[in-house]
Amino acid sequence: MDPLVVAIIAAVIAIGAVFYMRSAKTEASADSGLTFTQALGAGILGLGIMLVAMPWASGAIAALDFISSSDFAILSGAVYALGILALLGGLVLMIVKGSSEA
Repeated sequence: MDPLVVAIIAAVIAIGAVFYMRSAKTEASADSGLTFTQALGAGILGLGIMLVAMPWASGAIAALDFISSSDFAILSGAVYALGILALLGGLVLMIVKGSSEA
């Protein structure tokens, strides 16, 4: 399978996990399905899938004729972007856990 296709699939999964997380109930009950924490875990799983696909995707992007950057620079920028998303997810989890304890 083409690495760019894998990267696109990973992005779609991550976006779907974020939207599913937003619709998940914050209170756990017997018939609620996934809790907020489980949905956040699904979003982090989507980030992990994107991390696995990034080396191949950055190589494919760097091989394009109109891109003058190296694959290392593209990969570094993508790692920074995903790191920021992971930090935001961790902050949201800390805020939710902090507000439920009070």
